[in-house]
Amino acid sequence: MFKKITRINLDNLNIIILIISIFFYLTSIIITKNIFIIFILFLIDFLIFINSIRNKYITFLNALLPVIIISFVLLTYISLNLPFDYIRLYRLIIKILLIIDYLVLIINIINKRHIIYIKGSKRKHTLNELRKKNINKYQDDNLDYINKYIIDNDIDIKSDYYKVICKNIKLKTIDDLEEYVTLNYLRFYKNKKYSHRNIFDKLNLAFLGIHVIILMLVFLLR
Repeated sequence: MFKKITRINLDNLNIIILIISIFFYLTSIIITKNIFIIFILFLIDFLIFINSIRNKYITFLNALLPVIIISFVLLTYISLNLPFDYIRLYRLIIKILLIIDYLVLIINIINKRHIIYIKGSKRKHTLNELRKKNINKYQDDNLDYINKYIIDNDIDIKSDYYKVICKNIKLKTIDDLEEYVTLNYLRFYKNKKYSHRNIFDKLNLAFLGIHVIILMLVFLLR
């Protein structure tokens, strides 16, 4: 059986690593003339794409690029009598499209990290402050719901059932409030974890390592 592929959260990447990777990527793609290296650079773009951005223009570009690259390979086996170096021009077009694709993807990740950092750096209320601030909201919401339920079901306010409902309003309000407080703090600490992401963790080192290896291949195979 095939194991389920876990989606990599590239929003965890450190901004310094992303900037360094941009330098390695641009150096690799500018220097190389090897179609094998160009295809590997496209694979990097595609892997970043499927793990981050969802944009119709970038989706179209990532669907178009493999077609363009394959057609370029086929074109190298065809001899055309043209007054210019069409192979060189075609390769240049592919490189420009790959650079645009890569930069848009990386900038998108950096923007997400900036937003996460802003969220994580804001002062959070204490647990008691959150409870005091939101208790009335949950009480009012539950009262509105219960009142509607009582009216719709024509429940006698002198009945034992009515007393049980009123008693349970307080319990439900407390439960709803505690759930909100817990989720709010979990989200806050998660954002703090994002904003202080270790530059030397496995994901960052793997991402940078891939770019370094490709640059080394460029110098060996260009």
